Amino acid sequence: MMQGWGAGWWLVGAVFMVFCMVMMVRMMGMGHSGHRGDSGHTASDEPERTLANRLAKGEIDVEEYERLLEALRRTDSSRTPSSAQT
Repeated sequence: MMQGWGAGWWLVGAVFMVFCMVMMVRMMGMGHSGHRGDSGHTASDEPERTLANRLAKGEIDVEEYERLLEALRRTDSSRTPSSAQT
């Protein structure tokens, strides 16, 4: 028969093991579906980020970036009133 602190440690180990398994399953689930939380970016930020990435990669120059960014913002502002009505 075990006496002292040794008798209850199997329960602590079992709880910790279950906790670790639950955390691993949650992390693997997030890896398949991407980031689920609110990143603070709206849908209109996505094209601007893509454009900024193209500039950073050197695919377009600064003048082209500014021209396309202005076109994106004009398009986005023209859609805002109609989307508010629906």
